[in-house]
Amino acid sequence: MTDESDILLKLIGDKTKVRPLIGTFVSATAAGCVVDVGGGRIPAQLGPGLMPEVNEPVNVWYIDDRVFMMGPTATKPAKGTVVSVAGGLVTLNTDYGTVVSPYLGSTPAAGQVMGLRWHNGPLALGVLSTSPAPPTPPNAPQTSTSVHRDVFAAADAGSFNRYGWQQQQVWASDSYYGAWFYGSKIADTVPASASIQAVEIFLSIESLFGSAPNFALHSYQAKPAGQPGYGTQQALAPRAGWFALPTAWGDALKAGGGSAGVGVNHGGKNIFRSLAQDGMSGALRITSTY
Repeated sequence: MTDESDILLKLIGDKTKVRPLIGTFVSATAAGCVVDVGGGRIPAQLGPGLMPEVNEPVNVWYIDDRVFMMGPTATKPAKGTVVSVAGGLVTLNTDYGTVVSPYLGSTPAAGQVMGLRWHNGPLALGVLSTSPAPPTPPNAPQTSTSVHRDVFAAADAGSFNRYGWQQQQVWASDSYYGAWFYGSKIADTVPASASIQAVEIFLSIESLFGSAPNFALHSYQAKPAGQPGYGTQQALAPRAGWFALPTAWGDALKAGGGSAGVGVNHGGKNIFRSLAQDGMSGALRITSTY
């Protein structure tokens, strides 16, 4: 590692204010170089990288009160194919366009491949004895996944009858529709690509009576003005604490699934506590891989 690299890495490690800009290389000096940046001409230290050519665009980093020239903004080719030779210069066709360069060694012939070295401009190093095929780029890294157990507390809850939203408790009965509401945070957290392993709801039970509640999905992020509508539903005999819902419901609740929460669409006279009584009432716990 160069001394300049050591200094730069220490500065980045010790400081946090780094401002990258694009400038133009003017000249090299005994102390570093001069660049035009931000409408002014300033001295800069040489960071790791190739020495640019005059007037070439360069990366300039401001690290607190120090300025570093980090090398050219464009990639430099490592070799090129000879097009022509004239006046001691060779014209090469490269992966990044045409390069005109002085050369070392005997005069090359059209079609030969020459190596290139870059430092304050190009220098053709001579004809390459072989031109091996470029290595195959590696495959893109596989996206890593992990198991998540995300818990979503309800932001609101209540029950609706023909007179409107009458209860902060969630009732499942012949005359009431109940629901918990979570805003957009479920779909904002669980991506569409998630593989669902489990969906559970925390039931804080006030009382149970009669037939089992019809647990159901709904599409509301907050209480609607009128009677709520429901999607997929299933009658389930509840018990207090974390209670399993159909795993497939997680696909409806995750991003792009179309559902936003869970409610109860009639069933017996079953009462679940309000959020004021128990802040965990209706919380959803979704276990998934993403």
